[in-house]
Amino acid sequence: MHKQLFLISLVLWITAAITFMPPHSSATQSATIWAWCMSDTSAPTVYFAGPFDSGMSAHTRTFNALSLGRQFTEYLKGRYDIKGDASCGRGANSLDQAAASQRMREIMAQVRQQNKQIVELSDWNYLRDEVAIKASFDAQRTQGDYVNVEGGLPPDHIYCVTDSFNNKVYYAEPIAWTNPSDNPSVGYFRFLQQKYSFKGTFRCPGINEPQAKLYLNATLAGARAGGKQVVNTGWPPANFTTTAQAPNDRYQDNDQPAQRPAANQPAPSAQVRDIASKEVTPALTYCHSNNAMQRGYDCACLQVKVYDYRIKHPGETLKGTPTLASLFNGTVLQPEKCITDAIARRLAHDAAYSAGLRLPAAQDCAAEKFVASLHANPVPFQAQAELDAAFKACRR
Repeated sequence: MHKQLFLISLVLWITAAITFMPPHSSATQSATIWAWCMSDTSAPTVYFAGPFDSGMSAHTRTFNALSLGRQFTEYLKGRYDIKGDASCGRGANSLDQAAASQRMREIMAQVRQQNKQIVELSDWNYLRDEVAIKASFDAQRTQGDYVNVEGGLPPDHIYCVTDSFNNKVYYAEPIAWTNPSDNPSVGYFRFLQQKYSFKGTFRCPGINEPQAKLYLNATLAGARAGGKQVVNTGWPPANFTTTAQAPNDRYQDNDQPAQRPAANQPAPSAQVRDIASKEVTPALTYCHSNNAMQRGYDCACLQVKVYDYRIKHPGETLKGTPTLASLFNGTVLQPEKCITDAIARRLAHDAAYSAGLRLPAAQDCAAEKFVASLHANPVPFQAQAELDAAFKACRR
């Protein structure tokens, strides 16, 4: 009898424990990183926001905050028309809101010492980047310490948004962008000119659909917060086709239509275009494989540079030369146009402590030397060596 009562009690206890025990995914999801963001420190005014719960896993050894920084950048562009890129960091204890706040205050104090104006945006609301969040948790199982914040999703969508023009921001919803050799932005510029007499600047970045919507919404939220009128242009029209557009060069000045190729320059063959298109994804993956390279350079920019190089050099492309690795280990791509100063500076500053540079002055030294070396020797593959050299120079 006592034995039966014991067994019944044991079963009831186990059932209750299973019922009220949180599932594994919930327990894992609770260990997330608190972060904060700042705008480019080269400007006279530096904007700060946070701390906030990024939702990204704290169990990976590397915190990739590129998507957080881009969301804040887009908000600032919409609200203040700022130039440059924002970056984001965390506290010494990545799980601790107070530690993130303390680190942000320390950086703010350093910026004030440079006679910069500080603006703290308490009204900025971070929107969870579910793509980056999922990637951060997946990295624990498949990628070691590397977090691909784009989740491995292809850059198959493009959206367009203008800077402020007559206190208005014009935008176009994300559309499918399956062929990177076509540049819809040229058609968008002409559309703006004809319908709105537009004479300002704009951009049409390409990325996966979820993050395209996230970043566009961040820009529009910033514009509304700045008291600007937001106009949905309704572009593209129903008869729009990307194949009618000029070859892509996202980093050409956007306020001018793309120049037509010279009459004596033959169009690339279908085979050349096919080879170049197939190398687009490997080029992005190669850039993302190295933390210093992907933080020192805009990988999407380098991706387009690789495609353009293949199109402009059909003879080499058909022979399979130079290799992708050789392109990243040289200057023929003009990689200096893809350097991201603010993000590179933040990488060097945050990594300096782990490299043995404990003093803030030494960390600032490493950040500035790393950016300077990128411009002096713009070879993407050598970014890690330049970062290590910056640490060594500032350790003395």
